[in-house]
Amino acid sequence: MITMNHVSKRFGDGSAAAVDDLSMVVPDGETVALVGPSGCGKTTTMRMINRLIEPTEGRIMVAGEDVRKVDPVQFRRRIGYVIQQVGLFSHMTIAQNIGAVPKLLGWDASKIKRRNEELIELVGLDTSMLSRYPRQLSGGQRQRVGVARALAADPPVLLMDEPFGAIDPIARTRLQNEFRAILRRVKKTVVMVTHDIDEAVRLGDRIAIMRAGKIVQYDTPDTILSRPVDGFVENFVGADRALKRLSLFEARNVMSAPDEAVAKAQVSGDTDLRDALAAMIAADADRVDVVDEGTKVGTLTREAVFAV
Repeated sequence: MITMNHVSKRFGDGSAAAVDDLSMVVPDGETVALVGPSGCGKTTTMRMINRLIEPTEGRIMVAGEDVRKVDPVQFRRRIGYVIQQVGLFSHMTIAQNIGAVPKLLGWDASKIKRRNEELIELVGLDTSMLSRYPRQLSGGQRQRVGVARALAADPPVLLMDEPFGAIDPIARTRLQNEFRAILRRVKKTVVMVTHDIDEAVRLGDRIAIMRAGKIVQYDTPDTILSRPVDGFVENFVGADRALKRLSLFEARNVMSAPDEAVAKAQVSGDTDLRDALAAMIAADADRVDVVDEGTKVGTLTREAVFAV
């Protein structure tokens, strides 16, 4: 879906490259997280994809089109964009915010209304919210509306710049999980910028770790956490990378058949192994029951978790 070939960006003659000879392929329908220290070029890389920043060198292809050969305004209307501060229009209702791009594209009012109702429910909000204004919503609700607006015209590509960075930790984790569920239902190609390696692991099908304008390692979360290519990546993902890796697997993936004994704690089948291990430690137990709608469907042991 997105191909970057030897792309570089300099912001002045003789200046160091903000992005330096970067090549990367983002497969159709996958989420790629760009992570790295401040100033590494991750936001510049993302903004070059929809020509908010023009590359100095190289070529960027989106769905087979060279982005420098298409009208930038029309091109951007085919790409969803979510930013940290949401950027909703304060003088417009939620319905008008979500329907802004479809209106520009010439959709009729009834089609926009149906799309608004579909999307507001998709992001977990009530349709009554559509008549409200952004100031009447919480930060988490505004972020959900921002995602709905980005999806409004059903774009094949979403660009997300620190989408959950301004949300409190509890709401952020919930929104990340909900966004992951949304992507399972509406398959999109996503490029997101984040400083949070846990967020990258939770949401990314692939992670590009950047340093000084270059990609140091580009691979799946499992590979990056289990086999970092050098000391920089190893330090960046953290000393607890083995624990982070457990969040990639769910209890249902490694549970054994249910036994008759009752464990001290329960988890659902979609609980990741990091949280399942935490439940065992909290209960001072070496096993938990895995339940589905109140019915025990399996048993998960510490031994099985450690074997992953």
